[in-house]
Amino acid sequence: MVMTFWWVTALLLIAALVVWGITFWHRRALRRAPVLVANSQYMDRIPSFVRAQRLARAVRVAQVGVAVLGVLAASVLSGRIASERIETPEFASRDIVLCLDVSGSMYEYDTEILETFAQLVDTFEGERVALSIFNSTSRTVFPLTNDYDLIRRELESGAEAIDFDEFGYRLGTRDYPQEKVRQYVDFVEGTRGIPDEASVVPDGLASCAQVFDQAEEDRSRSIIFATDNEVNGTPIFTLQEAADRASSREIDLYTFYPGAYECGPTCAEELREVTEGTGGKMYESSDPEAIPSIIQQIQKSQAQVMGATPTVIRTDHPGPAFVLTFLSLVGILVLGWRAR
Repeated sequence: MVMTFWWVTALLLIAALVVWGITFWHRRALRRAPVLVANSQYMDRIPSFVRAQRLARAVRVAQVGVAVLGVLAASVLSGRIASERIETPEFASRDIVLCLDVSGSMYEYDTEILETFAQLVDTFEGERVALSIFNSTSRTVFPLTNDYDLIRRELESGAEAIDFDEFGYRLGTRDYPQEKVRQYVDFVEGTRGIPDEASVVPDGLASCAQVFDQAEEDRSRSIIFATDNEVNGTPIFTLQEAADRASSREIDLYTFYPGAYECGPTCAEELREVTEGTGGKMYESSDPEAIPSIIQQIQKSQAQVMGATPTVIRTDHPGPAFVLTFLSLVGILVLGWRAR
């Protein structure tokens, strides 16, 4: 708590002390020259008069107490008691596209990434989010939106749908309910448009870069790209070309790489080189909990780019002082009437 205009409070208190000093001096002068009334000594023996004198003194003391309280409350009210907090402005011009490789080798990680991301939705304030998935072809699950109920619902539904061992089902080692199979098929629908091809990573990244709209507006744009980079097909773009297309649109690239089953270090090296070559950052981890770190990095870096500076927010708290001032005025009026 701080007092905004402390000097106003100080001046009022000084003025009150001056008035009290003048009044006190005046009362002393009256006592030195009292008014004498003849034949009035017997009144001190009248019980009713004694009670009246006691009541009058009590009322005067109460008046002084209430007046002092009122002056103090009014002085504090005039000084504006306020609280201060430092706040960094939130921006509603941040776009994030979650770009997932939904080939068979990524199912386990995709499920956990979607679940983790769904939990982070509550921390967003103004960000628009989109989800795009790809295998041999791409599908936009939902476009950029700040409808967080829809985002959370779609992410949770997608996590449940893709939590499915496709190979175990195909080999007949598991007996999945038909409803579960249908949920999975509906989710990955549109990502297997090219027969005998899978995980066409460069084309998937290029498609995710096309999800961003409002190209003419000054918005921060980021792609969270989750893939093992094991390409099984003939892509239209190279990975470098796809990344360059994103970079040319001022899209920041954050790559989540959980490791690869077949291509070994080659996949990781290519992905890191391309990601960092465009100014992005690669997270080489099989732990989906790395996603919150990616989100924090996006929010931190984008806030810096957009000129976010901490500001001091001051909030006035006049309530208690105002109530005391009002009650003091009422008390003075009531006591003045009673003193008459």
